Amino acid sequence: MKLTELQRAFQAHVLTGAHEIAAIVPGSEQFDTATRLGIYSGGYADRLVEALAHTYPAVRYALGAPAFARLVSKLAHGSPSTHFSVRFYGRELAGLIEREIPGLAGRGAADLARFEWALAAAFDAADGAPLAAAELERVEAAEWPHLRFTPAPSLQRVALRSNAERWWRAACEAAPRPPGWRTRAESEWLLWRRELAIYFRPLPKDEAHALAALASGARFAEICDRVTEVRGARHAPRRAAELLRIWLADGLLAAVSR
Repeated sequence: MKLTELQRAFQAHVLTGAHEIAAIVPGSEQFDTATRLGIYSGGYADRLVEALAHTYPAVRYALGAPAFARLVSKLAHGSPSTHFSVRFYGRELAGLIEREIPGLAGRGAADLARFEWALAAAFDAADGAPLAAAELERVEAAEWPHLRFTPAPSLQRVALRSNAERWWRAACEAAPRPPGWRTRAESEWLLWRRELAIYFRPLPKDEAHALAALASGARFAEICDRVTEVRGARHAPRRAAELLRIWLADGLLAAVSR
């Protein structure tokens, strides 16, 4: 058997329980073949449980360690990693939670998983110097409608339909568990990193619309149009200027182009 064939057979055993490799892995006086292979097939899921417990500590807190381990083990064998780094594994956990846990508890825990994944993505994003307000002072008035802004690499947006953020805070503070999951009107949250600190806040509707346009590469005039849809023509100019000031102060913009 070639090395590549041996590796594929070993991988198939670890991920799906395929038995082909058992024929070429001998047992010993201390450990039979099943025991020797079980060290790896069992250890694979165990290591992923440990890794994702660091990515999803609040989900583990909310579900309980045994339920969390069962879900991650199922994820590990149903959706194996396609990345070299385990850091980029586990995004599918939210969808699995919704499929496996019925009702509000599943929707809330899935929200919490999406929130924690966005936090991790913001923290691990590439470094980049924020756009300085001074760079815009040289822009001529006629150029402003055509400006395009590049968001900071760490900027993340996530929609929540529950009190997941309260569960996250309780987990971080080792506080008593919230009374239960609560349904809320869908709201979008903004998450980003400045230096080594992570920040997040809920987005008002007009800012959510404006950031969605910005992320799609829209010109500043189009961003203002999105604000107008919510605020109306009378208040949109002042509000658009206010949002730009906030984004610059928070370090949410990385660059500007004409």
